[in-house]
Amino acid sequence: MGFLSWLRDIFKGPEEYGTPSVTLTGQSVRSKGERIIADYLTRHNIAYQYETEANTNDWWIFKSRISRPDFYLPQYNLYLEYWGLVDVPDRGTRDNYVRTMRWKMAQYHTNKIRFVSIYPSNLSNLDYYFRKKFREAKGFNLPA
Repeated sequence: MGFLSWLRDIFKGPEEYGTPSVTLTGQSVRSKGERIIADYLTRHNIAYQYETEANTNDWWIFKSRISRPDFYLPQYNLYLEYWGLVDVPDRGTRDNYVRTMRWKMAQYHTNKIRFVSIYPSNLSNLDYYFRKKFREAKGFNLPA
């Protein structure tokens, strides 16, 4: 996908969560936003695991919920959560989502697990936001 197509895709409109999207590596993800993040990680040679419990010692924390961590970056022992529904127009859906999001964030904090939060508004400048949040979570800059 060329840069202009990618840019148009970001600004097409509301997140279409639940509409599968395919990454550069051919992996199916749940949304356009997750695809953008996965493709960013791939382009920057950052290995990740998508919604998997493999090799994640902290998985037990999330077993009581249906959701799993969106991305795990094993090289950095860092989770990345994409909060794609925070802007959804339906108030009931949004309120439930935000409640679950806050619970999940509390689990990360309580258990001293490092994570990065990415929101739909961050996608248009993902490199800046990811690097900034990475530095805040890990205490050092993401290698170039």
